[in-house]
Amino acid sequence: MADCCKAKVFDLGAQGDGLIKLDGKNVFVSSVCKDEEIEYELVSENRAKLINVLKASKDRISEVCPFAKICGGCALQHLSKEAYRAHKLRYFKQSFPEFMPLPEMDEPAFIDAKSRRRVSFAIAWNGFSKWLGLNPKQSDKILEIDSCFILVPELEKLIVPLRELVKGKTFPVQKKKGVGDVSLTLTNSGVDILFTLPFNCSDEFRNSLFEFANKYSIARISWRLNEKSYIDPILQNIVPSLNINDFILKPPAGVFLQPSVEGEKALQETVVEYVGKSKKILDLFCGAGTFSLALLQKKRVIKGADNASLALESLKKASEGRIETFDRDLFKTPMFPDEMEDYDCVIFDPPRAGAKAQAEQIAASQIKTVVAVSCNPETFARDANILISGGYEMVILKPVDQFVWSNHIELVAKFIKR
Repeated sequence: MADCCKAKVFDLGAQGDGLIKLDGKNVFVSSVCKDEEIEYELVSENRAKLINVLKASKDRISEVCPFAKICGGCALQHLSKEAYRAHKLRYFKQSFPEFMPLPEMDEPAFIDAKSRRRVSFAIAWNGFSKWLGLNPKQSDKILEIDSCFILVPELEKLIVPLRELVKGKTFPVQKKKGVGDVSLTLTNSGVDILFTLPFNCSDEFRNSLFEFANKYSIARISWRLNEKSYIDPILQNIVPSLNINDFILKPPAGVFLQPSVEGEKALQETVVEYVGKSKKILDLFCGAGTFSLALLQKKRVIKGADNASLALESLKKASEGRIETFDRDLFKTPMFPDEMEDYDCVIFDPPRAGAKAQAEQIAASQIKTVVAVSCNPETFARDANILISGGYEMVILKPVDQFVWSNHIELVAKFIKR
């Protein structure tokens, strides 16, 4: 074992790790607070392992999760509420380049723990050894957990029985080693489960899944070989459904949904406010209609675009045909200015990679109002700069923190063409 050393944490980095100095270089240490005096062990050139806290910060609290230090998903669970929120907002603001002054900022929305309604567990096997759990930070190994304090209780209570199911004799594991995952989503009708594994479900395991679904009142279980393959509906006890305003959405298996109901509501309310009185709205990267359905009202025309055909079909059915949808890969073929000229507002909510190509086309248009939603402040800053260079002004911005205790944060911003 390497010798233990002592140091003082001089700051926290953007990912939540503490920073100490060693020979003039920054070294990262997890689970520490600023100004703490610690004892550590160096594990690599730029990373150390916390051995002991010699002098604790006033901002330190006890982690509620016994797996917090090992898992790494909740990197900020040891911070007090005040310190946690200050840290998130500090690095949120620092995500933007210095040449881009931030506009007026709406009151941030912070979502509480025990709210996450979807989760994916890693599955791995090697011969007859099988594991189900989470991948710890900077590791491809699987941590088998018994509880998770960010999940809604309905999902948390399934962790242990789901692991027992996968580790049981009927799981159709191949002799060679491999990996996959299983995703759980809580809907109004119950839990929706999707296995993604590189082999077909055996008849024996199907019987085990039926027993599991009946015992734990599972709404639906599906199976696919990979993220792009056909989804096999193993069983459906009841159609999974979600309420968005007065509409009932019946989402397909594997559809993207916001992590929490509370976070979704905060984003929806902000989008509705920023859209204002716009009557003709184009919703890009619309998915199953998180924002389209929240905005739909009498005499308002909404058109949604995405390349998720099943999600679009669900959106069209939920809106009873009132929302027009079309299937389009907006990364390869973005909407062009002449296609947007009939609309007075555009919403875009891309994946973490952002929407550079689409932002360039919006910037070249004459759309009066643009509302951007993003789960990645860095790529948002890039896209926002494109809009600003095209004559838009970012007039207001709202952070939404629904990735509890992590370094991730979402936002909604409003742009006006000047």
